[in-house]
Amino acid sequence: MLVVVLLLFGQTSSAPMNCATPIFDRLFPNVALPMPETKRSANPPALGEKRLVWLQNMTVMPPRQYQAEMTCRARGLHCYVMVDDSVWNAGLVDSADAARIVERFENSSPRDPWHGVWYHNTTNLGMPPDAIDNDSAVYLFYYNIGTYHGIAFDGFWQYFDEYYDSTAMRMWGYHSNEVECVYLDCYPNSPSEDYRIAIAAHEFGHMIQWNYDQAEETWVQEGFCELAMWLFGAPDRISGFPSNSDNDLTAWSGSWADYIKTYLWSLFLYEQYGGRVGTELIHNIIASPERGLAGVDAGFEATGLSERFEGVLDQWVVACRINDTSFAGGKYGYFGERVPYFATTAYHVSYPVARSADLARWAGEHVLFGRGRTLELEFDGEDFGNFHVFVFGEDTINGRILLDTVELDSVQHGTTLVPGFDTAYQLVYLIPVNHNPAGRIGYSYQASVTGAIAEQCSVASESRPAPTVVRARDLWRISGNVNLVSVSGRLVERASVSAGVYFLVPGVHVNGRRRLLVVR
Repeated sequence: MLVVVLLLFGQTSSAPMNCATPIFDRLFPNVALPMPETKRSANPPALGEKRLVWLQNMTVMPPRQYQAEMTCRARGLHCYVMVDDSVWNAGLVDSADAARIVERFENSSPRDPWHGVWYHNTTNLGMPPDAIDNDSAVYLFYYNIGTYHGIAFDGFWQYFDEYYDSTAMRMWGYHSNEVECVYLDCYPNSPSEDYRIAIAAHEFGHMIQWNYDQAEETWVQEGFCELAMWLFGAPDRISGFPSNSDNDLTAWSGSWADYIKTYLWSLFLYEQYGGRVGTELIHNIIASPERGLAGVDAGFEATGLSERFEGVLDQWVVACRINDTSFAGGKYGYFGERVPYFATTAYHVSYPVARSADLARWAGEHVLFGRGRTLELEFDGEDFGNFHVFVFGEDTINGRILLDTVELDSVQHGTTLVPGFDTAYQLVYLIPVNHNPAGRIGYSYQASVTGAIAEQCSVASESRPAPTVVRARDLWRISGNVNLVSVSGRLVERASVSAGVYFLVPGVHVNGRRRLLVVR
């Protein structure tokens, strides 16, 4: 078990949010959960009432429990603020903090002066469980959670509390507090700050999702919990992932980039197909008995939408580069978040260029081309792969956008031409997206331009004439002992050629080759 926990936090981060809920999910990944217990009689705490509760010592792994006294410092319709007496006595939380926590949980938020955490979470994600204590209110346990090897934990939720203490001890070796509760840190920042209350919304989101699916994949859970922070109005700061988008959306290592990728994905779903446009897509995904990608597809189906995961993945990857809601009806942008520009994985201004790379599954990246005239691109993925490839052109002077799909054949090869490169579209991006469920696979691309700007500055360019432009249907007219070869060196049948750059090669030799630009 310790190895699992160490792997989970193999990548530390200086970013503030670090949810410990996946630790408890991974400690017992294959244990079937029992049926919920018969509810006990409701026993809500009175204001000022003390209770002895079980807390987790997160300075060791696996976590160890200990008992501490907590006092109810504030109450609302939907929450009880329980504060560790040692934290209260140290002055880390006071009565004003407790009152503000209730106010923000119940009545208001930075995004909405009329609604708090409870409303935003239950309206968009769903209702929390009431499996054990016959009390719909949520306990917010504030204490000093501690750090493990420099990793600070902001909060967590654990499913043990949904069962009787005897059941929890028998099944998992942990005690249960037998109430719906989340555990929240109050050091080093005040727990009444909006960002810390947004963390309470995040952990509350885990509780809600468990009520519908007790074994949902981590990337789905964390993404919707991050969305809860945005709904409240104090989301995590966007960094990490935009600087390296080659990160499998469905993989979870606990790195900061993982929080941000799932946050942006979930926000994109919400804005494009969910609550912003008046549907219950987010709740329908959460409520689906399917998990992971299948759960996303089931959620779209339950909402009455034709979209599915793979198509929306492409839209999202492209949107992370375009991010312009004035284009194509806003389907390639974010409406309620200032998302920074995504970094390019390569930037080319000298031609011809050839490059090989690889890409994680369910991930995309952005290759930038600048300078030159008439950009000729050839893409070649591994034959067993499943790439979706797009070309995005940006007119930085007049604000125009070009978006096109690169059609690939059965062996993942395709070509395209951007005739307005540098004159109409000063920047062009090649955007591959890996849809191969098997994992990371390789690809290569080649690019050339016509015109003097780029060819003169290219150290790799040859002294050769510009290509001859030939229509595909006229290739049969070319006679002589010559072969038609792609820029990657592959022999091409003239009858099946697509638009792009090719070479006429005498016999099997490359000497004396002549470039052709084939157009439709």
